[in-house]
Amino acid sequence: MLTEACPERVDPRAPLAPASRRAVSGAPVAGPTRTLAASDFLFREGLVRGEVYRVERGALCHYIVWEDGQHEIIEFAFPGDYIGFGHLDGHISTAQAVVETEVSAISAEDFAGVVEADALVAARVSAQDDREFAYMRARAVKSGEEKPVERVASLLTALSHLGIPEGRDPMLIPDEIASDAVAEHLHMSRDSVANVLSELEDRGLIRASSAGVRIINMSGLEKLADVA
Repeated sequence: MLTEACPERVDPRAPLAPASRRAVSGAPVAGPTRTLAASDFLFREGLVRGEVYRVERGALCHYIVWEDGQHEIIEFAFPGDYIGFGHLDGHISTAQAVVETEVSAISAEDFAGVVEADALVAARVSAQDDREFAYMRARAVKSGEEKPVERVASLLTALSHLGIPEGRDPMLIPDEIASDAVAEHLHMSRDSVANVLSELEDRGLIRASSAGVRIINMSGLEKLADVA
């Protein structure tokens, strides 16, 4: 029985939130394969991220459950599509087989080559980056007003992780973190965000500079973020 997020059956020809739905020319050689029965999970939210997979046959329903309980189908992955990529340590979404499905593991190096060569795959990676940021922000907001320090720490670590694929220094957050937009996202006032940043600096976790906020104790910041 498939989860309520996904239909019991899917016609691979139907345009249901499609992924790239095409094999990449010169695709990397497949690694070890896995065969999933219908309704089996390839990965689930909360599990440690492993390999990136390419669908060889069958179909996967890829969905996310947001903090408010809403189920959102991200895409249906068909043969030639890649799935399982992201920059956070754990999965924020779930991939479930719609029919008997076979996937193969793809190395990180080979997948990086695919992203560079194929604009559609690169666009999906960018969309996943946005999704991970939205997920981390939603988690920070839900943590409640009683944890302002933890919520700001969660946002800083999320911005740090998301800067890596763009080639930015992950220890430097160049954006104006105490802006009205950020405060609104966190359901805090701008002054409250500024006060939290000052507290994080007093704790030796960050340092303010003309270039932005520099993280000087990532492990300490991540511990705070995990409480959020």
